[in-house]
Amino acid sequence: MFTLGKRTALAVAISGALGGYSQVAVAQDSAESDVEVITVTGMLSSLKSSMLDKKESDVVSDGIAAEDLGKFPDLNVAESLQRITGVSIDRSGGEGQQVTVRGFGPQFNTVLVNGRQIATDSAGREFNFDIIAADQITGADIFKTSTSTLQEGGIGGTINVSTARPFDYDGLQVVGSLKGMYESLSEETSPSASFLVSNTFNDDTMGVLLAVTHSERDVQINRIETAGWRGGQTISNSRDGVLFTNAYIPRNWDQIVDQQERTRTNASLVFQYAPSDEVTITLDGFVSKFEVESQVTDLASWFEPDRVGSATIDPETGTLTQFTQDVGLFVSSGNPATDFVSHTRNSRDVSNDGFGLNVEWAINDQLEATFDLSTSSAENDRAGRDRFNVVGIINSYQFDGTGGIPTVTHDGFVNGSLLPAELARLHYNEKGNQFSDEDEITELKADFVYEADGDVFEKARFGIYRQEREKKSFQIFGNQCQFCGYGTPAPLDVIDFRPFTAENYFSGLIDTFYTYDGDAYVDYLADQGFPIEPTLQNNRYTVNEDITSLYADFTFGFDLDDMPVTINVGARYSTTDVEAEAVQSDIVNVVPTSDQTLFANVFGPARDISESGSYSNLLPSLNIKLELQDDMVLRFAAYDSLTRPTLSQLSPATTFNEPRRQNLTAQGGNESLKPFTSENWDISYEWYYGDASLFSFAFFHKEVDDFIITRTGTETFDMTGRTAPDFACEGELCSDAEELFGAQEVYSVTRPQNSEEITVTGYEVALTHIFENGFGFTANATIVDSDTELGEDQSTAFALEGLGDSQNLIVFYEADNWQARVAFNNREGFLRLVDNGFNGEPVNTDTFGQWDISASYDINENVSVFFEGINITEEELVQTGRFANQVYNIEDNGSRYAVGVRAKF
Repeated sequence: MFTLGKRTALAVAISGALGGYSQVAVAQDSAESDVEVITVTGMLSSLKSSMLDKKESDVVSDGIAAEDLGKFPDLNVAESLQRITGVSIDRSGGEGQQVTVRGFGPQFNTVLVNGRQIATDSAGREFNFDIIAADQITGADIFKTSTSTLQEGGIGGTINVSTARPFDYDGLQVVGSLKGMYESLSEETSPSASFLVSNTFNDDTMGVLLAVTHSERDVQINRIETAGWRGGQTISNSRDGVLFTNAYIPRNWDQIVDQQERTRTNASLVFQYAPSDEVTITLDGFVSKFEVESQVTDLASWFEPDRVGSATIDPETGTLTQFTQDVGLFVSSGNPATDFVSHTRNSRDVSNDGFGLNVEWAINDQLEATFDLSTSSAENDRAGRDRFNVVGIINSYQFDGTGGIPTVTHDGFVNGSLLPAELARLHYNEKGNQFSDEDEITELKADFVYEADGDVFEKARFGIYRQEREKKSFQIFGNQCQFCGYGTPAPLDVIDFRPFTAENYFSGLIDTFYTYDGDAYVDYLADQGFPIEPTLQNNRYTVNEDITSLYADFTFGFDLDDMPVTINVGARYSTTDVEAEAVQSDIVNVVPTSDQTLFANVFGPARDISESGSYSNLLPSLNIKLELQDDMVLRFAAYDSLTRPTLSQLSPATTFNEPRRQNLTAQGGNESLKPFTSENWDISYEWYYGDASLFSFAFFHKEVDDFIITRTGTETFDMTGRTAPDFACEGELCSDAEELFGAQEVYSVTRPQNSEEITVTGYEVALTHIFENGFGFTANATIVDSDTELGEDQSTAFALEGLGDSQNLIVFYEADNWQARVAFNNREGFLRLVDNGFNGEPVNTDTFGQWDISASYDINENVSVFFEGINITEEELVQTGRFANQVYNIEDNGSRYAVGVRAKF
């Protein structure tokens, strides 16, 4: 049980106990007059807290609050955020990971933890919420419009996640929980535990809080996918000649079982000291470790357009819906093979830490100052550690995409039967495909609030903000193609070549094939004198970004025909300086290997690249709040906002991919990118018609200029080191090699670039109603649209990634000692990627709806037991290419169930 006033527990956690981090707290500032105190517990506590914050805010916002200390309403912070109107999420392994706000993807949203921007392990600016244990969170706010006091960077919105502070609570607080989680696909149960202790002493002038959480998951992810659909292909074979022209064929097809061990550990320590009534000092730090050990077992097939024995085509889209890959019918690509892939590419090793010092000083009755210094770092340390291995059997197979789930039937693999293991041959190997990304952020803020004595002029806020950020990315990579081409028998005993059965796999697909020990495979290569030697690649970069911002805003209040009006007007001026450095080796040759489908890159000497730039932005804002009556609020906001290019997009380095026939590809950055800038306006209406009941409607409009999109185009590279292959060639292979020995080579290169202006409009509607019998519901919907769409001509049309409608329905019950909740979240189909990074084709995500349930029972005032279920209907995520019959990916994460006990003293 805890007490909430007009400044709720969440607002206090941000603006008081967090040291008054006014970058966020000012958006929720309210009058300091005495108000009625409301005492609530449980889910009603969370709802009332969030509604009071929303009503008192100067901007359009929504939020969630913990039901009690250490009791966040979902297993994952992002999974709770998705229930907020206008918010949708992307998942990893069934867990919420990244957040989209009003159709703007993760890179468009500024994420703060306790008012501070935290370094991220991702290559871009997007924040991965799966590194944060939900048990340490007290609440989260999403600011959908802006004031000058809010840190710039989020065109979609600003998200502030808050954690507990000792001054939030009186005296000693001890909270702990134990939980077991069952995974329906892996059929494993894993533990998690959390512990939090907080105490104040020395007449409540000092406080210390320690929070530690640890969780484990044994996850199985079932997936079928292609790396992309190739368009404009000539479909042929050596027997029948040309079958079709200008056709789409999938690049490959993989049946994947990804078995992961996920371990997450978080710890935070907070010390607070109030040497006087005027000064509060907060010193805090956190560490986070998130490890994903992934072992992928994959039945794979590679498709080439010149060995199609027979095929059926959809004349409307030019998509092959059925076709065969037949041994002996190839023109130049070599025989097809049933591949058995073993790799660890999906592993993560993420470390995060952060430390901060905050001082809040009431200089006098009218002027308050807040000084905040913080630093954080993040690293995903995977460079050089992951392997990718291929063993195969020369074999024919058939693709059928006419059913609900595409299937590939491999000859000899039927009803659990297998081709003889003795047919297995060695093929491709590599180590270190992933990049290691390092991120470091240092922030310094000085914020001032002046409380005026006037009848109309109420408040002035002004301050300065400084951020220094460094992003590094590098790759340690090596490959071994000595045995490419399926010519060498696999050492079956040495690599433990054995049958593998995929449990709980997609119905109707091959679920029994071969696997092996990939590490033993790598050791065998070394024993044979062909070690894989990963080396630091010359495609690494470092980007430094320095931001200096000044802001000021003014708040006025008066009555308009007995209706209170609050006007907040201000501006934020920001200067950004960027320096990008890279080490680059240019491609100088592409030569065939003994395998007829693979080639090898040859690089020249390393050279240094250095680029720099700067830009400045003035971001005005206006927020008007009209209280039509005590329970009705009308808002209008007009403001400018920006989102900077991700630091990885600014890299001047280029990475050249593994070359294949008809597939010379690369990707790189663009140091000349300008930031997205947006002119926005919002209108919203809120009716607080009951104790915890609310109806709201909002309309928003955004005009985004210099929109950055990723496009694939052709670039020509000089082959200054071109020589003949170092092996004997015959027939088609030799003629192909001769054709390659020209002075130049054309690559399909994917790079970001600024494009034209887009306009996004939408509206949100939400209803929360509480019945007197303990039941209640929350329903909301977001409808968004833009003036762009993905047309037939990829070179001239583009669309906003992540833009799509979403709906939520939550039905809950709370009475006496019982709480229960059923939640449905639906995200309608949206464009996932304008460019798949392979050949410029788009990737679309189909509509996905997920049901979650939870219930708890309070044994007494200190101990409760609980049950949770995530994705209980085991919905599958489906992605397609340009057309609906081009299935790109189907992913099954199964469902998760947890049972646990929680105690508070």
